[in-house]
Amino acid sequence: MVVLPDDMFDDMSALTFIHFAVFIPMTKLPSFDGLTNLKSLTLAVFLLLEEVPSFDKLYSLERLVLAAIPAMNSLPDFSHIKDLKSFATADRGAWCCNGFVGDCDLRDGKCGVHPVWGTPAATCLGPDSTIATPATLAAVKKFSETTCGVVLEPGAMEGPPTPELMAPYNGTMWKQCGWPGGVEAMCYNARFMGITCSTNKYPIEMRRQQIARGVGDRCDPAIEAWLGCKTT
Repeated sequence: MVVLPDDMFDDMSALTFIHFAVFIPMTKLPSFDGLTNLKSLTLAVFLLLEEVPSFDKLYSLERLVLAAIPAMNSLPDFSHIKDLKSFATADRGAWCCNGFVGDCDLRDGKCGVHPVWGTPAATCLGPDSTIATPATLAAVKKFSETTCGVVLEPGAMEGPPTPELMAPYNGTMWKQCGWPGGVEAMCYNARFMGITCSTNKYPIEMRRQQIARGVGDRCDPAIEAWLGCKTT
C-alpha cells in the first residue's frame, strides 16, 4: 500500500476502530477530520511516515497505538482528545529524544540509526520547529510507562507463521511451547496473525502481568500455570 485517497475518511463519522499496519512505503495519511467518533487508532510499521494527521476532530478517541514509525519526529496536538484511556508507542520514536518533548539527547537509542529498519539517525529540532503542546506533554507524561520505550532489536519481531508452525498448537493461546536450546516460548498470535510458537519475551511478560494483576482474559491453570495462573 503506497497511497490512500485524500478524502478517504471525510464521510466516516460512524467509524470507531482503525488498525492500519505494514504500509511500509506510505509517506502520508489522509486527514482524520471526518473521524469524529473514532475510539481506537492503531498505526504500525509505517517506515517512511514522518507525520501523523491532526487529532483536532478525534473527540472520542480512547485508545492510541503508534508502533514502528521510525521516521516520525513529532506528535499532533492532543488538546481536543477528551478521554484518552490508553496511549502506547513501540519501537523508535525520535520525538522522545530530539527536543520535541524536552531536551534533545542524540545519545538516546531512539535517535540513533535504527538497528532493524536502517532509518538514519535523528537530528535535534531547529529553533523554529514546533514542539509539544501542554496537552501533548500531559499525555506523554500520563502514559509514560507505555511510551518512549526501547528500540526494536533484531530477532524481536515474529515473522509470518506457517501451517507447519501453527498446527501443533491447535489455536491454543498462552500455552508453553518447546524451542531449541530451551528458550522460553509461548503460543501467541502476534499482530493478529495465526497462533504459533513465539520466543518474544514481551507478550510472555505481558500475560504474566495480566495474570498477576487480575486483568484481561481469565487464565486457565491447566495451560497457564507456568505463567503464574493458580487454581482458585
